[in-house]
Amino acid sequence: MTAHQSHSSSHRAGVPGVRELSHTDAWTRLRSMVVGRIAFTLDGRLELFPVNYLVDHGTILFRTGVGSKLAASMERLAAVFEVDGYEAESGEAWSVVARGHLEPVLDTAGIVEASALPLFPWQAGEKAFFVRVVPEDVTGRQFPVAAPETWVTPFTGMRRASEE
Repeated sequence: MTAHQSHSSSHRAGVPGVRELSHTDAWTRLRSMVVGRIAFTLDGRLELFPVNYLVDHGTILFRTGVGSKLAASMERLAAVFEVDGYEAESGEAWSVVARGHLEPVLDTAGIVEASALPLFPWQAGEKAFFVRVVPEDVTGRQFPVAAPETWVTPFTGMRRASEE
């Protein structure tokens, strides 16, 4: 049992209802979605992109064209990948974060294998390259979604000044 699995039912200190996901549950949720967000720093600038992805061989695989995501992968830069979900039947939301580094898929066998996978970007355009997020750490949490009334204040619904 990993450290992540042993904490699956723990609660965040001071936050009622927040539960850490087990390592297995975090990966299960990663596999359940098709769009996530990738973040990295390239040339001193923080970058964040939505990407269509799938889980493959313990990594997060996505397609890209020539640009900053491909450049970051060629440099094997540190990256964070995040995906969220909502379970209507339980009224709970969850979030999974994978921290690791980017790697381009460059070998012929890897490209052929990746090309056969059902990875379909929503955005049209040239996306001839495959990139992997190679996670070193995958964590997640689940929590009940607060009713909108929870956040109502005396200022809710007030008109804002025109310059805002």
